[in-house]
Amino acid sequence: MSENQIRCFIAAKLPDDLLGEIDRYTAELARHSPGIRWVKPESIHLTLKFLGEISLSTVQDVRQILTGISTVAEPFDLIIKGSGTFPNRRQPRVIWLGLEHDPSHSLFKLHDWLDAELVDLGFEKEKRRFSPHLTLGRVKLRENFGPLFRYLDRHPFPERTFRVDKIYFIRSSLQPSGAVYTIIADHGLSERS
Repeated sequence: MSENQIRCFIAAKLPDDLLGEIDRYTAELARHSPGIRWVKPESIHLTLKFLGEISLSTVQDVRQILTGISTVAEPFDLIIKGSGTFPNRRQPRVIWLGLEHDPSHSLFKLHDWLDAELVDLGFEKEKRRFSPHLTLGRVKLRENFGPLFRYLDRHPFPERTFRVDKIYFIRSSLQPSGAVYTIIADHGLSERS
């Protein structure tokens, strides 16, 4: 990556108290599976659009597009519900918590709007269906995941609702200890009267 490019994404963040609950839960999960690199609580987020490495001029263009976000979606609630793995339990690469949502709801309007608006900047529309989730960990060593899956099945993360009222444009700097995130800009969602 050149000095004139940065790695970026657009996301919703979770409240600190909920991140604390997730941190305690992943600490318990870690006891059942040492071969997973667990995401630090402050790095857990809902990715709406991953942009990859982009030029500094494109960063400014994205910032300009995001100023229109309040006209697209109102604040909305999401429910953490269930867990799973990508691509599947036989060969897991990512462990995640699910987010319950209504396809007609602001989350999908927001995602579709971002996809459409960013095409003019050269970003391709997503080919896969949007699957909102919170990444908890990434598999670093192949192992017997049976104990982890048994724990997940017997002790699911309790359903929690959180409000999304702001969207963040974030820089991701890859470090040996994991990604470090820096907020470039944030944009509030507005209630309609």
